[in-house]
Amino acid sequence: MAQEEESNLVRLDDFEGEVDEHWQEARGRTVLDKNGEEIGTVEELYVWEGASTVHLIKVSGEDGSFLIPVHAATNVDEDGVKLETAKEKVTGSAGYDSEDVPDDETRRAAFAYYGYPDPLDLGG
Repeated sequence: MAQEEESNLVRLDDFEGEVDEHWQEARGRTVLDKNGEEIGTVEELYVWEGASTVHLIKVSGEDGSFLIPVHAATNVDEDGVKLETAKEKVTGSAGYDSEDVPDDETRRAAFAYYGYPDPLDLGG
């Protein structure tokens, strides 16, 4: 049962611990692709409670809202969040318009789409 609790994803506002400082103020910041092209802004951060780390980023812009694994972020600072992928890859992914925390299937699909293993499925 404790294993299940460790794999919970929650919104940043619902997380009772602390995440890395650069993520604490990331919501509302611009998200740029690998070419410096604007994709949108950080709408929400989903935190993996067991590891006290940001796991998924919800980005919203003109083309919709999308989930991006934190592994795609190469830099996070006051200028925004920079990704290692192109805007076309992000906007080609399945949209995510829900206000709910992503379920396991949605989370796994986001990681698979970007080609990253999901640490939640690897046990951390």
